[in-house]
Amino acid sequence: MKRSLALLTVGALLLASCDRTTTPTQPTTPVPVDPAVTEPAAPVAGQSVEVQNVPGTAQSAAKQMAAMTDPNNPDLDPDLKTLLGLLGMGGAPVGPNGLDLRGAASFGKNFVQGLGGQGRVTTQALTPVKNTLPTGTDTIGRDGKRSHTSTPTDGYVMVDARSDLRVEANWKVGGAATVWVNNGYAYDPNTWQPVPRQQEVPTNATGRVTVSGKTVAGLKFSMTPGDCLNSAGPTALTLSGWAGRETNAPASLDLRYAWTEKDVLLSGSAQYATTRNKVAASLKLNVTGTTRDRCGAAFAFTPTRADLTGTLDIPSHRTELNVYLRDLSNLEFSEKAMSAPNALDRIGGTLNAALSFNGKAVVTAFGPLADGNDMDLQPGDQVKFRYVKSGKLVETDFRTAEKDLQELANPRR
Repeated sequence: MKRSLALLTVGALLLASCDRTTTPTQPTTPVPVDPAVTEPAAPVAGQSVEVQNVPGTAQSAAKQMAAMTDPNNPDLDPDLKTLLGLLGMGGAPVGPNGLDLRGAASFGKNFVQGLGGQGRVTTQALTPVKNTLPTGTDTIGRDGKRSHTSTPTDGYVMVDARSDLRVEANWKVGGAATVWVNNGYAYDPNTWQPVPRQQEVPTNATGRVTVSGKTVAGLKFSMTPGDCLNSAGPTALTLSGWAGRETNAPASLDLRYAWTEKDVLLSGSAQYATTRNKVAASLKLNVTGTTRDRCGAAFAFTPTRADLTGTLDIPSHRTELNVYLRDLSNLEFSEKAMSAPNALDRIGGTLNAALSFNGKAVVTAFGPLADGNDMDLQPGDQVKFRYVKSGKLVETDFRTAEKDLQELANPRR
C-alpha cells in the first residue's frame, strides 16, 4: 500500500511539473539582415578586372550590344525585324512600303523634352508658346497621296495604306486631362524676346502599332502630376512598353517613379532579345527622408538613407552595382543649403558600395562618411576603398581612389 501511494505521489508531482498550457513552438521568421552592415568582399588580384582595364571592358560590352541591336543582325527577332522594316528603321532609307515618321519623330522629341522640361518659369507677363499634342489622322494612301482629318480629337493616328500599318495614340484614356510642362524658352521674332515655352503632356495615355490588324507594339503611360509639376516634378509616374509581340516580347521597358511624404522611389527594367542572346537591365533607387514645402520657395529634402541597386546583363558582360547609405545627417537638398560654402563638409552617415563584373568585385567602398581625425577637414576620408591596380590590391581613402578611378570615366586615348 505504501509503495502504491508512493508511486501515485511521484506521478502526481510529475504531472504537476508539466505546463499543460504550453503551446508547441512555432517556427520564427528570421529578421532580414540589412545588406548595408556587411562589408563587401574585396577584389582579388589576378581574379578581378583591374581599374585600368575597366574602359576596355566597357567598350567590349558596348560593341556586343551594338551588334545585337544592329537592324542587319541575322539573329534579330523576326517580329522585331518586321516592325523595324515597316517603320523605316531597318538600315535602309524609307521606301514605298515604309511609313514616313518625320512628323512622329518631331512630336516624340517634343514629348520627351516636355517630360524633362525646365522648372520654374519666371518671365513676366509673357504669353507662353504652347506646343499641343497632335490630334487627328494623317493618312498615306496606296497612291502615296497624303490626307488629314480632324478626328480623333483626343488622340493621334498615322496610317500607311501601302503597308497596312497603323500607329495610334490616345492622349486622354478614360477622359483623363492633359497638363502643361515648362519646356524652356522660344524666341519671338516679333518682340525680339525669349518667351516661355510649354509642352502639353498626357496624364493617362496609350499607344500602339498594328500591322494588318495585328498589334506589334504597345505603350502605356500614366502620371499623377501633383500640385507642383513644374517645380518639383510629378507625384507619380509609370511607363511600360513592348515591341515585336506582347507575349515574350523581344523588347520591353518598365519604369515607375513616386515621391511620397517619406520616400523617393524609382525603379526600371528593360529587356532586349535576339533569337540567340538576351540583354537585361534593371535599376532600383529608394531614398528615405523628409520633404518640406515641396511646392513652395522654401523646398527642402533631407535624406536619412538610400539604397541603389542596378544590373546590366549583356552576354559575357554582367555588371552589378550596389550602393547603400545609412544614418545620413547634416545633408539637405535645398537652394539655401546647396548654395552654402562647403555644403557637404559636415555630412554624417555610412557608405557601403560595390561594383562587380561577372560576379567578381571591381571596386568596393565601406566606412563612415564623416571627416576623420586628420587636419584636412574633408568628409569621406574614413571610407575604405579597395580595388586592384597593376596586379596589386589597393586599399586607400577617397582622395587617392578618386585619382585612380578617373580612368573609369576618362580613359587614356
